[in-house]
Amino acid sequence: MTIRRFLPASLVCLSSLFALPFLACTPPANNDPPNDPPGQRLSYVQDAKPIVDHYCGDCHIKEGIAPFALSDYSQVKGAASAIRASVEAGRMPPWLPTPVGVPLRYARDMQPAHKKILLDWLQQGAEPGEAGATPRVQIPNAERAATARGDLVLDIGATYQPSTKAADDYRCFIVDPGTPASPGLPELRYLRAGEVLPDNKAIAHHVVVFEVDAAHIADAVAKDTAEAGPGYTCFGGAGVGGAQIVLAWAVGGGVNRLADNQGTPIAKGSIFVMQMHYNLANYRGVGDRTQTRLEFASTPPEYLVRYLPLLNPSGLKLKAGDADAKQVVVAPVSQILKYLRMPNVTELSITSVLPHMHMLGKTISTGLNSQTLLDIDRWQFGWQQTYSLQQPVRATSSDLLTLECHWDNSYANQPTIDGQKQMPHDVVWGEGSGDEMCVSLLGVALPRQ
Repeated sequence: MTIRRFLPASLVCLSSLFALPFLACTPPANNDPPNDPPGQRLSYVQDAKPIVDHYCGDCHIKEGIAPFALSDYSQVKGAASAIRASVEAGRMPPWLPTPVGVPLRYARDMQPAHKKILLDWLQQGAEPGEAGATPRVQIPNAERAATARGDLVLDIGATYQPSTKAADDYRCFIVDPGTPASPGLPELRYLRAGEVLPDNKAIAHHVVVFEVDAAHIADAVAKDTAEAGPGYTCFGGAGVGGAQIVLAWAVGGGVNRLADNQGTPIAKGSIFVMQMHYNLANYRGVGDRTQTRLEFASTPPEYLVRYLPLLNPSGLKLKAGDADAKQVVVAPVSQILKYLRMPNVTELSITSVLPHMHMLGKTISTGLNSQTLLDIDRWQFGWQQTYSLQQPVRATSSDLLTLECHWDNSYANQPTIDGQKQMPHDVVWGEGSGDEMCVSLLGVALPRQ
């Protein structure tokens, strides 16, 4: 195993890295066991419906992001074969982490007892049951954060019609909170909460909001000017330097709210770039004008939440045909504290993990010393998200963060473009869909200084 040391300069690469979907297509699953009705004939009304509504109801609705709705018995019955295959294989509901990592908030993995009831109901013939019968499976409503106040509303200023040249359209829109005479945010603010208001729910797959510092505003404007229509193409991220993630959302996601004593700093003079990922499977010619509400803290918070990448771009090289290419990155926490210019701080708290690779990814795992924080053993580019830890994990200056990525660059795993199977080629770090990345974006809380 080749271990490449994490360089402090690598942290600067947060500027323009990657598309970072934050997917939450279902409410959090309840950890309490359901009222399992052993020995009884199961029915849709009493047993299957509460489970389908809970795990599938955010995406599988009319004009939703999913390819078909599962809102009533006839729809569920008609999709019985697809449901059985997806649930048995673990593809649905979309939850990628394995149990190896630390406990996570808002977990969407289907509880074993719920899975058994649903599959048993399908096996018994998927009977409808009596209308109005009392459900035997009780699942509490999902935890929801309070709505964002909307101190600043990010609006792209026009309705955008996605490009249909591919199945997915990644588009970045500039939102300047300043004036033509004085662009950028008028003063330093601390983001407390954010809420995305999707306009066309049939195509809005995810939103990532970047802060772009004053030194790179001209670069973003140049990209926007070079393309016709609102915004510019941006597969890998904001597409410019000086960009840092401050908010991420996707289908089913709610308000992103930090603790009362926390805030993410937004520098004076910064603008915002909203990256939209449009999935066009259900596109019917209707455009989109999604907005984002931001709530700022009224006073400087006690702790700052920053998002820092664990990565080593120069060490990523995938040989053509290699079915198990690998990169391992080791990052001393002391280097992160040095990068943050906090000489008097000797520890930090890890609050979230956002893993990221591209199309060839197989597995990705983030750890602290010998402890696994997050492990994904079946990477899917279309189902990425930020994973919040149930309890922050303390990391001291003497600890080591680790990241391990595996890819399949064999012929069998190459894409088909215009009907032609592509040949494998050497792959290195880059923002394009044909390039690759190995990133773990860590949410960390540190004392404000």
